[in-house]
Formats: sequence, C-alpha cells, structure tokens
Amino acid sequence: MKRTLWAVFLGGILIAGCASSFDFRREEDFEDSAKRYGRLIRWSDFENAKAYLAPAPSGTDTPLPTNVRVTDYEVKQMAYAEGKRQVVQVVDISYYLTKDPRIKTLKDQQVWEFDSDRSVWLLKTGFPNF
Repeated sequence: MKRTLWAVFLGGILIAGCASSFDFRREEDFEDSAKRYGRLIRWSDFENAKAYLAPAPSGTDTPLPTNVRVTDYEVKQMAYAEGKRQVVQVVDISYYLTKDPRIKTLKDQQVWEFDSDRSVWLLKTGFPNF
C-alpha cells in the first residue's frame, strides 16, 4: 500500500513538473517572438514582421503599413491569460509619416495567442493603426 501511495505521489510530482516546465518554455518562446517582432517593427521592417501575424479570418492578405518610420517601440505592460495560451501586451510606439516629419506616439494593445498546431505565438490584432 505504501509503495502504491508513493508511486502515485511521485507520478503527480512528475506530471506537475512537466506541465510547469512546458509553461515556462512557452513563456520563453513568447518573449523571444515578441522581442523579434518588436525589433522588426522598430526598424520599420513590416514585410518580415508580417510573419508574426495570425492569418486574417477572411483569408485576405494583410496590407503593410506604408510611408511609416518607427522611432521607438517600448513594451509597457504584459499579462498572460487563458492558461498562458494568450498574452495581452501594451506597447508605446513612436513614429512619423514620411510626408509629415512630426513624431507621433500610439498605444498598441496587442493580443498574442499560442498556436498549438504549429507551436508558435501569433499576433491576433495585426499591425498598429498608424
């Protein structure tokens, strides 16, 4: 009886340990993806940043921002939701339009979701509205 109890106890610990390490790995994957996306936006490389966007539900191609130059990209808040399968992130983005050199700042509320089929994080909210 004691052996069975110990086996169940150790099995529970192993399962809990695996689950928490999986969550930790998913968090690391999100941080890497969000940093890479942020760098691409910071350098106004919208073509490559597009790879981080979730496909549009209508199946249409996402238009790239044009005539926009980003000068700063700063993450202000981040919170995990839905069992660490979704992240809401608030980012301040400073930019200017090539025809208007005045710097503007917008607050971009991003919703990222983990795609378990592809094991990647995808940005559901698309590009900011410059």
